Amino acid sequence: MKSKLSKIKAWAIAIRPHGFVTTLVSTSVGAALAFYHGSFNHKLHLLSMIPLILIHTGTNLINDYYDYILGIDNDYLSTYNKVKDIISIGEIYRTGIICFLASIPFGIVLSLYRGWIIFIIGSIGALAGFFYTAKPISYKYYGLGGPSIFLWMGIVMVWGIYYIQTGIQSWYPVWVGIPVSFLITGMQHSNELRDYENDKKKGLFTAPVIMGFEAARYYYYFLIGSAYISLGILIVYKLLPYWASLVFLTIPLALNRIKTVHSARESKDLTGIVHKMASLNAIFGLSMVISLIISRFI
Repeated sequence: MKSKLSKIKAWAIAIRPHGFVTTLVSTSVGAALAFYHGSFNHKLHLLSMIPLILIHTGTNLINDYYDYILGIDNDYLSTYNKVKDIISIGEIYRTGIICFLASIPFGIVLSLYRGWIIFIIGSIGALAGFFYTAKPISYKYYGLGGPSIFLWMGIVMVWGIYYIQTGIQSWYPVWVGIPVSFLITGMQHSNELRDYENDKKKGLFTAPVIMGFEAARYYYYFLIGSAYISLGILIVYKLLPYWASLVFLTIPLALNRIKTVHSARESKDLTGIVHKMASLNAIFGLSMVISLIISRFI
């Protein structure tokens, strides 16, 4: 029994569930936006969430697999090193592939509701997740991780959920997804900032390695600030209701994260930054969702 519980705990560590906050934020904002405009179907939302979580899980596992076999992560950075005595690297890879394949039937069902554009976009998004670190593309190692996260984990997810719920193809959810995209990219960038010294030593070209640590810090400030600036622009131009101003209450939390990055002198100073960014994303997203729900009734 103890061994079984240990394996469950190990898998809970391996799939990195704290990272699911990015998927949950984007999908929740998309759903709340649809609800604000009078459309929400909980069955469609569930059908949407399951494949996205499966793809996210598969991406995390394949990411760890390639980081490990390529010798990229060292002991204190690698998720797999925490569980390798319980889960084999082969199990990590196979489970990642199974997660990707398991998402396909859900994509087909959703396409029956909203057309094959959903399956096509979902498939491209899944490939973007797989080749984030997988050979022969491994585009994360060439400074392209941030742009991919900005597009697929933010804008496309908000647009996709809104479209699935309403059946309306519109640029509107794209604009609303921009603040979410900036903050999610900030979370991804904080992860690369934390890994800066190790990635530089391994000869990788992530964004912080390309920019240099100091410039990468300023880019982090830009991403966080842009989330709030773009939100303000959406409110001013009435693309979001005034109730969305509630999100600005999260600014002290954002400043706390900026302070952590500003005071860091080496990678170990940023050990907990990804979890702190996950919590900021969660509260930011929840505030947007609540403001849209409130606005539906007022």
